[in-house]
Amino acid sequence: MIDYTPQIQSIKKKLQLAKEADKLCKVFGAGSHQYEINTPTSISEIEAFEKHYQIQLPECYKCFVLNIGSHGRSYLNSGAGPFFGIYPFGHHVDDLIHGDVKSHLKNKSMLYPHIPEKNWDELLDPLYKDDITDEDCEELNGALYGGILPLGSQGCSYIHALVLNGPYKGRVVNLDRGELSPPRFSEDRNFLDWYERWLDEIISGKLVTISPSWFGYPKN
Repeated sequence: MIDYTPQIQSIKKKLQLAKEADKLCKVFGAGSHQYEINTPTSISEIEAFEKHYQIQLPECYKCFVLNIGSHGRSYLNSGAGPFFGIYPFGHHVDDLIHGDVKSHLKNKSMLYPHIPEKNWDELLDPLYKDDITDEDCEELNGALYGGILPLGSQGCSYIHALVLNGPYKGRVVNLDRGELSPPRFSEDRNFLDWYERWLDEIISGKLVTISPSWFGYPKN
């Protein structure tokens, strides 16, 4: 098992450095979260969540909420993070799936990086049938976004989310709930790398002087 302790300590320091680097909160979303995040989640809360949904959260994410924090002053009580921040632990799990969230959250994730648009369209085709029932629509939606935990809002219909299982477990993926456009995976190896890169780009001045709208998306 990877020891994330050094990275957790690094993120704690960089969160303060980022706040100092962006005193005027010019980075997109910073005016809402103001680089604040509340006290960490307890191990008992995490265990209860995993037991209820019958899943195993990625260690990188668990280390974050256990050691950095959860909740904040941003949109939907999100704490400091990219765009409008990171959702409070255990909240807004139905941001992608409407219906039987408990059943679909443990589904195998169907998403992967650089999915061809043709393949994505084939996955969506059943959703556009004229005779589709509400129940079938919920089931298909749950299969499409199964195994994906919503992480936070980017504004409008865009969110960032966490892959819960499979070969991309722990990776952050950017999704559009409105247009249902293909998923856009972050280039980072896991949630902590993604979060720390956000801080690095603030500290360096990159996100302060250049539009951050596409942070965490592939370069091409």
